[in-house]
Amino acid sequence: MAESIEGINTKTLATRLKEMERDGLISRKSYNEIPPRVEYSVTGKGKALECILEQMTAFSMYFYPEGVFEDKIPRTFKEFFGRCTTRLK
Repeated sequence: MAESIEGINTKTLATRLKEMERDGLISRKSYNEIPPRVEYSVTGKGKALECILEQMTAFSMYFYPEGVFEDKIPRTFKEFFGRCTTRLK
């Protein structure tokens, strides 16, 4: 997982995963295998944050592209992901 998150080190990733598990946003399942394997899944509480996180992402992509994109060019959520953001129900 650490390879898929640009610029994060293993210790920081482990800390954030523990925090999200403690807060009930994700669940952790470990397997007694060699090598050890761990899987994480998003809980209902975590899924409830999806629309909020997507709106924050859309805002940042459009108004602060220099912190999101290497080319610093603003994009809409739809341009980048090919769909509109999820709305609160």
